[in-house]
Amino acid sequence: MSTAQPQYQDLSAELEDVLAKLQSSDVQVDEAVKLYEAGLKLVAALEKHLAQAENKIEKLKLQRT
Repeated sequence: MSTAQPQYQDLSAELEDVLAKLQSSDVQVDEAVKLYEAGLKLVAALEKHLAQAENKIEKLKLQRT
């Protein structure tokens, strides 16, 4: 079992899948709530990835000067 973090692109694709399911006209309320919760977790993970990337860029900029 791998302990590696999912890649940004994988998380983004998963979020798009969740959004597509939520936009479906036949999604039930209970399923929609679960999908919404999953979407919030994916957004948080994506934001974490972006923050880490931003921190790396800032460190690289500081090293350059």
